[in-house]
Amino acid sequence: MHVWSAALDEGDWAERVLGPDEQAKAASYRFIRDVERFSRARTLRRLVLARYLGCAPGDIAFGETGIRRPCLSHRGGALGQGLDFNASRSADMALVAVAAGMRVGIDIEVARAMDDIDDIARQHFHAREWRAIVAERNPAAKQDAFLRCWTRKEALTKAMGVGLHAPLDTFAVGTAPEGATFRPLFDAGATGQPGWWLTDLSAPPAYAALAADGAPARVHLWRMRV
Repeated sequence: MHVWSAALDEGDWAERVLGPDEQAKAASYRFIRDVERFSRARTLRRLVLARYLGCAPGDIAFGETGIRRPCLSHRGGALGQGLDFNASRSADMALVAVAAGMRVGIDIEVARAMDDIDDIARQHFHAREWRAIVAERNPAAKQDAFLRCWTRKEALTKAMGVGLHAPLDTFAVGTAPEGATFRPLFDAGATGQPGWWLTDLSAPPAYAALAADGAPARVHLWRMRV
């Protein structure tokens, strides 16, 4: 499994490889910085996938599975068979995960000022998670616990293909730092399967997590420079 990262506000992003739908989405943003970051994140996705598909970045065609989960369309050719990917961006950071023979999900969140952490945790998180967050009195530690939990949950639901439509309070991913890979705990009767796997990629102020439907032999981290 490979994870590619890039700083969206750095480098030369002159290459224009976006499709018409991506260009239309970019044009819907109000502020130029948001237009540029969206366009560069989508360009990154194409540049990364082109390395594996052996084609020009602009020739890649995308479809959707699950609840608006992006995938390679059948026009990706034989090299695209069995290849899964997922992408995430926050502020000026973007990540793209690529895996062969397994489903993958990734999420990144750059820390920002938040004054409703306890309310969000109570509303969406598993009881053991929101209680730990609410009990934390140090604001920095509270945000740290919240964002670790949030990115783990979003990475997992993206890998599952259900996104945030899934009831996030029916499974626990924890709030404390994890030094090794781990598995989420699903409540009895909750949608899920025992094979799901998670790992932290957090490096505050950026928090990130990677999920898959099985344990990869190895995870390689790469930096894309443009």
